[in-house]
Amino acid sequence: GLQDMDISIPLFSTPLLIAAALIGLGFLIYPFSARLGVVSIGAGTAIMGTVVLFDLPNGFAIESLVLFGFTVVVGIWMMYVGVKNG
Repeated sequence: GLQDMDISIPLFSTPLLIAAALIGLGFLIYPFSARLGVVSIGAGTAIMGTVVLFDLPNGFAIESLVLFGFTVVVGIWMMYVGVKNG
């Protein structure tokens, strides 16, 4: 099962902390500026997905590429929508 997988994703790496901060900030900003909130959450999501993709162990390439690649795409899409609706 999942508990058997030995994945070494650095949970406290600087880019992941930045991503988490951006996502958190996005949720805080959202009630005041939906556009800024969405852009911030999108940026955090894209960074998170990218960091995980670059840190993947070889055995997890295909499945994780799909999952976290999708995360990056969603993040970029959120940023695009937020900026476009300005």
